[in-house]
Amino acid sequence: MQQAYEEQQRVWRVLESIAVTDYSDSWFEQAVHLVKGLEAVDLLIVLAARHKMVPALAQFYRSAALTSTLPVGLRDMLSGSLAWNQYKVAELRDESIDIAGRFAERGVRAAFNKGITLQHSLYGGRGVRSFADIDVMVHPDDAAAVREALQSLGYMADHQYDPDSGGLAPLPRQTVLMYRLYPDHLPHLLRIDADSGIPVFVADVAMSLTWHGSAWQLPMDEVMGSVRKTPVGPEARHLLPTLGDDYAFLFVVLHLFREGWFERTIVEGGLRISQFADVWRYWRHWGREHAEQLRTLIRRNGLMPPVAWVTHHVDGLYGSTMTADLDLDAFCAPEWLHSAGGSNGGYLAWDGDMRSRLFGKDPVALAPADEPPHGARARGRVG
Repeated sequence: MQQAYEEQQRVWRVLESIAVTDYSDSWFEQAVHLVKGLEAVDLLIVLAARHKMVPALAQFYRSAALTSTLPVGLRDMLSGSLAWNQYKVAELRDESIDIAGRFAERGVRAAFNKGITLQHSLYGGRGVRSFADIDVMVHPDDAAAVREALQSLGYMADHQYDPDSGGLAPLPRQTVLMYRLYPDHLPHLLRIDADSGIPVFVADVAMSLTWHGSAWQLPMDEVMGSVRKTPVGPEARHLLPTLGDDYAFLFVVLHLFREGWFERTIVEGGLRISQFADVWRYWRHWGREHAEQLRTLIRRNGLMPPVAWVTHHVDGLYGSTMTADLDLDAFCAPEWLHSAGGSNGGYLAWDGDMRSRLFGKDPVALAPADEPPHGARARGRVG
């Protein structure tokens, strides 16, 4: 029993290391050391799949010259996953460039973010970061124009993808109502192109860096004023409008808080080590050299609690010092760090650390709790 537990711990440490390695650093060396002689390779691949890291795992084995140590079936699966993800990145990049062109034709302000930009800026353009949607940030005033521009390219509104049939189906009424209640996003717009090899193109359009009803908001005129062209690939044409690094970093952090704090997203079990790796990588890539700029922006907009919630857990996973560097230690009460927002409007609490939460087989157990510090602001209940 103890041996099996130690093997599981070893697997988790391999994944944590691969999530942040550039395939030539101490994280890489640690992962190579841990994976040699690993018996629970099947568990490693299952967890990598759950955390959307199979392409990264494939690149790791390739970089370490260890692919030949795997059973033939696993070798083929890993190699195929990496090749597929690299192809998908190229297709989604071209699609994003087409969308950006249509937005520009119609005078729509937009910024591409998350997967399509981070795969290049934080992951070296290797095609190892998995993502499914084309994420776009727009000003709320441009929501209708964005929708019309996407529809002119063949995107359908108010539908969802049915993976069983491979087609589109109308959104359930409950989902439509949810978008009306929380209008910080447009309902996903989707397009199927059978010739592309991509099952479905999905445009995820956000109109806020936070979420509807939160007391934590940023002025969108200011946010969209930071937009500039950024390389997202190796060719000169691979340019997309993106948020300035300060707002882009905050969006990655605040999106992770939203995914990790609200019960509705927690029960879906979608929280991934790769999301925490995005924050760590962005900090190393840009944030730590601009800590004062971030401190000023965070304090000016009162974002200390949600940012501290995320940075504390990233620090716990990777030994970084983001929380202290951003002067956020005062916002790290245990009641806040282990809180969650219940779907019924109440509050919940969870035990353990983020590592156990991420790698547990089941979604984290949530128990009713008193209102935590900052809970009212997360829900906008501030007079």
